[in-house]
Amino acid sequence: MLEYNVYIEGSSHSNKFVSFEKYNIFNHGGFLKDLKKNVKENSENRKEFDEQLRHIVLYYFWSKCEYEILISSLFAKDLTQSKKVDAYDQIMLNWDIFENFIWEHKTDIKNLKYY
Repeated sequence: MLEYNVYIEGSSHSNKFVSFEKYNIFNHGGFLKDLKKNVKENSENRKEFDEQLRHIVLYYFWSKCEYEILISSLFAKDLTQSKKVDAYDQIMLNWDIFENFIWEHKTDIKNLKYY
């Protein structure tokens, strides 16, 4: 199983405490479906493949509230000193590594099942 994790808000939280959990983006059915389509259509053209990959990541993970967290300093006085970060931002931090990882695992991606 392929794995590329980002942080999202945890599903088990209360009003007093918010938890965070790792989320494997390959568990997202729509993302995986479009990724498999990209592999099928562009596996011989790296430039087109990477361009389409960026669009897919943007579509599924940019500015989606379910994939957004706030990051702040341990010593921040209020929320104005925090930054909203979504899964797209986290993926883009290591974009070169991510796109090479996807390119190198095209065969594995073809065999993944989505739900």
